[in-house]
Amino acid sequence: MKRSLLPSLICLAILALALLLFFLPLPHGWSAGWRGELTNRLHAPLMAVCVFTVAYLFTKYLAAIPSLLLAAPVAMVIAALIEWVQPWFGRTSSLADFLWGMAGILGGCLWQGAAQQNSKPVALTTYMLALFCALAPPTLWCVQVWLVQAEAQRLFPTLVQSSRPGMHLLWTIEPSQVRDRGKGPCLLLTRDANHPGSIHLDTLDRDWSDYEGLEISGTLQSDSAVEVGVRLDVNEDGARRIRAGGWMQAGTSSIQIVWPRNADRRLVHQLVVFLQASSKAAQLEIHRLRLIGARELPPKETSCRNSSTKKIPSAGLHYALIAQ
Repeated sequence: MKRSLLPSLICLAILALALLLFFLPLPHGWSAGWRGELTNRLHAPLMAVCVFTVAYLFTKYLAAIPSLLLAAPVAMVIAALIEWVQPWFGRTSSLADFLWGMAGILGGCLWQGAAQQNSKPVALTTYMLALFCALAPPTLWCVQVWLVQAEAQRLFPTLVQSSRPGMHLLWTIEPSQVRDRGKGPCLLLTRDANHPGSIHLDTLDRDWSDYEGLEISGTLQSDSAVEVGVRLDVNEDGARRIRAGGWMQAGTSSIQIVWPRNADRRLVHQLVVFLQASSKAAQLEIHRLRLIGARELPPKETSCRNSSTKKIPSAGLHYALIAQ
């Protein structure tokens, strides 16, 4: 192999690896939530790599034409094709992904342009702008998520607090019903005859063995009591699930839902709170989700944990259990 071909082969390998990363199947649960947004923003550095490698190849083999005149439009076409093809590989496509890719292409072009600058200060500034365009989208998002996760660790065992709207990065609502009350987003679950409503909360793989249930505080708009379902996905693959539920009266109130006896809660990956689809429309605005220990449960609740009965309370603070 001639030594002159080695750099070109390395560039082709890097380009192929970058393109491959766009089509690899994502781990379970990575298509939504903060992880899904991270994968979207990673389009920026990957497209910057594509621009850099394509520009190098054009410079080497088409020296008569300025490399950026070819590399930039070729990279834009690649970014568009990626969004078109990704759904065939179980990935999602969106305009946001394409725009993050455009930021990376801009960064790659700036990097190539910096190498052609005669002034060192201008070249250094251009390099810094290039790095910002390519790396800032995922890096700033990771910092933001890290701060939110640190806040979640501090508030634990409170999982959701309406006075802490910044925690919304850990929420995923289906269908999307995040309402702004002027102080930030709040959780709003809406159901009808055809569509259930649910909130999916990233629980950061914490050990919940010391907690016996969940307290849900919120405002329910409905003509009658509504059953609120709860599901714990244990482990990241979601292979083991713990289900429970309780009934909430219309108006502002709280219910406490107890986990089934002997349920393994050592590594909880996700909490799902949901309203089943029903002909009776309902809307639940969640104010707080908080884990509760055995001492916070009344004696009668502890004694009926093995039962499969449903209780419809009258008002105030309610205790409910569905063992499944």
